Amino acid sequence: MIRKLTELDNEKVLELVLPQASINLFIIGDIEMYGYDTDFQELWGDFGNDDHLRGVLLRYYDYFIVYGLVGYDAKGFVDIIENYEKCDAISGEEEVLKALQHLLKDNYDKRVTYFAECRSDTLNLSDNEELRAKVKCAKPEDATQIAELTCSIEEFATVKNIDEQTERMAKAIADKAGRYYFIKEDGKIVSTVASAAENSKSAMLVGVCTAPDYRMKGYSTAIMSNILQDLLEEKESVCLFYDNPKAGNIYKRSGFVDIGMWTMLIRETV
Repeated sequence: MIRKLTELDNEKVLELVLPQASINLFIIGDIEMYGYDTDFQELWGDFGNDDHLRGVLLRYYDYFIVYGLVGYDAKGFVDIIENYEKCDAISGEEEVLKALQHLLKDNYDKRVTYFAECRSDTLNLSDNEELRAKVKCAKPEDATQIAELTCSIEEFATVKNIDEQTERMAKAIADKAGRYYFIKEDGKIVSTVASAAENSKSAMLVGVCTAPDYRMKGYSTAIMSNILQDLLEEKESVCLFYDNPKAGNIYKRSGFVDIGMWTMLIRETV
C-alpha cells in the first residue's frame, strides 16, 4: 500500500533510509530542511502487508528521488510520478531505479555515474602543507570570483550565466546551505571545491574545478583535504558523483571509495 507520508511517519522513514545514509543523503537532507508537506516537497511511502515501510518516493519541485528495498512497489511509484503534472527527472541508486525505469511511458535519457564516499577512517590528507595553508573558506563577497572560475571551465559547460551563478552561490554561503573553499594566486581564485546537500549525517562534494594553468599541481587535492577534514569532524561521511575514471583516481587518493552507481533519468522534451 502506498500513501502520503507525514511527520508522524518520520521514525519509520529514518529506520528505512539511515542504514544507507550516504546513498540517501538527498532524502535525509530534504526532510531535515523542509519536512513532509510543502508546496514544493512531498513524500509517499510503500508499506508491505505487515505495515513495514519498504520504499520512499520524494518530490522536490519537479524532481523525484526513489529509494526502496527489493520488492518495493515500483509500479505504484511510477503511477504517482506520471500522474504529476510535470517531471523533469527521476534519480536513485542504480539497482533501485532498474525496478521502475522499464515501466515509464515517457522517454527518459539515462545517465549513470559512480557514487563514492569518504569517511574518517579512509581520509587521506594532502602532505602539501604550503598549499593547504592557502585554502580559505568563502564569504558571500567571494561568490563573483568563484562563479567566474566555474563558468570558464569547459567541464561546466551548462553553467554560463555568471550573474545567476553568483547570486546562487552568495545565497548558499550566506544561508550556510553550502560551503565553498578556494585558493587564490595573485589575488585571483584559481581552484575551488564546494559542499552541497548537507545533512546531519553526510554531505556531497560538488564543483571541483581548477583553472587550466594551475592543474596537476595539487590545488584541488589540497582544498579537498581541508573541506573533507572539516566536514568529517561533523558528519559520518562525505559523498560525490563522478563519471570520469581519471578523476575518480584523484578522488580515491583523498580517501573516496566507490559504494555504488547512481542513475538519473532525465525526461526528454518534445
